[in-house]
Amino acid sequence: MDWEAHIERWSRAAVRLLGIRKYNVENDTPPTRYVAHSSFFVVTTRGEARVGLSGAIYQARAPHILHGGKEAELGIMPQGNDFECYLIVYKADSESPEERESFHAPYAVTPFALLPLQEKCKAMNDLWQQTAPMEKLQAQSLFLPFVYEVMRQIRTLKMENSRPNLVTEAIHYIQEHYRDSITAEKLAGIYSCSASYLSRLFKNQIGTGPIEYLIHVRIHKSKQLLLKSEARIQEIASSVGYADVYYFSRLFKKHTGHSPLQFRESNRQVVQNNPLRLLKSSIVSPQLVSHNENESCYQCNVEGEASMFRFSRPAFGAMLLLCTAMLLNACQTSSNTGAEASQPASAGVATESAAAKTRIYEHLKGKTEIPVNPQRVVSLFHLGELMAIGVKPVGATTYILSNPLLSDTSGIEDVGVPPDPEKILSLDPDLIVTTAPFAEAVEGGYEALSQIAPTIVVEQHNDPIQDVEMFGDILGKQEEAKQWNEAFAAKIADYKEKVSPLIGADETFSILNVRPDAIFIYGDTNMGGNILYKYLGLKPTEKVKTDVINGETWEISTEVIPDFIGDRLFLAVNEGAEEQLKKVEKLIKNTPAGKAGKIYNIDFDTFLLSDPISVDHQLDIIVDLLVKGEK
Repeated sequence: MDWEAHIERWSRAAVRLLGIRKYNVENDTPPTRYVAHSSFFVVTTRGEARVGLSGAIYQARAPHILHGGKEAELGIMPQGNDFECYLIVYKADSESPEERESFHAPYAVTPFALLPLQEKCKAMNDLWQQTAPMEKLQAQSLFLPFVYEVMRQIRTLKMENSRPNLVTEAIHYIQEHYRDSITAEKLAGIYSCSASYLSRLFKNQIGTGPIEYLIHVRIHKSKQLLLKSEARIQEIASSVGYADVYYFSRLFKKHTGHSPLQFRESNRQVVQNNPLRLLKSSIVSPQLVSHNENESCYQCNVEGEASMFRFSRPAFGAMLLLCTAMLLNACQTSSNTGAEASQPASAGVATESAAAKTRIYEHLKGKTEIPVNPQRVVSLFHLGELMAIGVKPVGATTYILSNPLLSDTSGIEDVGVPPDPEKILSLDPDLIVTTAPFAEAVEGGYEALSQIAPTIVVEQHNDPIQDVEMFGDILGKQEEAKQWNEAFAAKIADYKEKVSPLIGADETFSILNVRPDAIFIYGDTNMGGNILYKYLGLKPTEKVKTDVINGETWEISTEVIPDFIGDRLFLAVNEGAEEQLKKVEKLIKNTPAGKAGKIYNIDFDTFLLSDPISVDHQLDIIVDLLVKGEK
């Protein structure tokens, strides 16, 4: 199916929910034969069943979505007593018969995030069972958000051809559900991982944790409401997820320096006199403040109340950025009109020549026309990659600018975390390069960034050789990229020759990270794993190879630590993990590395990042530790 065309048809169709029903084996047995009178979704939320649809058999194991159309025969045969599903019947009217027919097409989808769909199904079902028209009307209003989430997950899966980035998806969930009670544990549960693992991914990819990001979103939304409405502070607090108005006011002052009322009074007059200042007043937020234990506890125990406010996420920021861009373009066009009339005939050639200095670049969000040799680049994540090939961007995020291994970051503007669209706009970039999580974290998302300058979303390879080559291509620095990679390859060859005589052919290596609340075992991507296993060609333990490098294990329990540790251990201990380390040391003592005394301490912050400059420095440290350890 052409999903882009199908999504476009959904955007044009007149859609009506006809009914929804929840089935489970215990209370309401699913139908073994149902002839559909209209289009429908079957959403399997628990267990497994064989589902027949007009002669085709589907193995529906939760999470699973099946779609069918009018006159299709549906039969659901549960396999086990824990099966549960929702049958949602709808009607979609379009202008052409061809478009109407597409809403009857059968297809099956395995969503990557069940909870957002399950929540919408449950809410629709609960409302639909009520008799009052208001509840029926509210159920109707929830159907299109359900369809949107189904189509969004399908589109994401098709575009990324793999499991989507967890941080990107969690950011999207926070943007959609910031009014609700959200904890790190709940977010992690949606994506079937631990809270500490999700927090680690957040901090690695956007430089802040999930709860800190949630607080940022709520404070930002409350600023918008304070400036755009006359709503009471209690109502605004409730609408952004805080039932306790006093707690909200304290938190707001902590993050902005003003009480909500002071913020409204001091900023509204400025906004009324200059509408463009609204972008600065409402979108820009101070650097995130780490949440404390009280805030974490509040997230766990307090639910936000429902609110009449339902502002869409991208509309406000993107609209203002677009208006600003249009205004600037209009002024430029006006000032150039007279000049163009007096230009000689050769001016047309010059214009064509300038236009020829762009090219089409394919990236994670599609195809974008970018400069062949961009001069003013804003990079939201890949700073080390740019500096390795001699490019200093005009702007970067706080997160990557804080890398202590980058020698000279003078002249690079800090655009914040999350990135501030107005700050980026003020830098007049001709190219913006970002990762998917950072693109999602920006107010207005990728669309807002694209209104500022050509924007491309690139993958996080965490491989300096591959990344340097990619950015050499993007920035027209192919020769510089080639030179860096050749020098790095020569350095690796030299170091391999130096350490090979010191290491036995069968010796194995492990990398352990001890944190106050978790223990991580690393594979071949970062924390020195790429250097040990990929570049120096050293051997991981069998458990590291099968469970981490070829599997999905990251966080491990204390008692299984000895299973992962080999003949040599690189150990990174986070600040505040002293008590945890005492337990770990007792287990390490009886491992091959512990008995041989071949434990190498490395600094977590130094080894966290995987950009070329950081990895080059980490390579020096690792080889130095290995060489000194044998003297």
